[in-house]
Amino acid sequence: MTRSTIFDRLNQELEAFGKKAQAALDEGKLQIELLRMRRRQDNAARDLGLLVYQRERGGELEPRRIDALMLRLDDLKADIARLELQIEEARKSGAWRAPMTPTNVGSDRADSSAEG
Repeated sequence: MTRSTIFDRLNQELEAFGKKAQAALDEGKLQIELLRMRRRQDNAARDLGLLVYQRERGGELEPRRIDALMLRLDDLKADIARLELQIEEARKSGAWRAPMTPTNVGSDRADSSAEG
């Protein structure tokens, strides 16, 4: 084997390793985003449960709050489904795309709880 052949092969191996490393990083980013979406979903569901509890115990509340939380849960469910589908497709194809930006990231229109 000549030196240029060895270097070409080494270069190919390094490129393949780089692609695998980038795919792992991309998957990690998607998994983190999925965890964030699920945490927001849990917080919204908790808040909705507390509002329903207050209403059932005779407390006064605005029906708009319940509606807003229901819409928030619908949005989060759709975002989670998109992220899960993107992760599934990427694992099958082996090719990663840039992560999709959920429609309501940073939009806490109905979630009054602090996330941290």
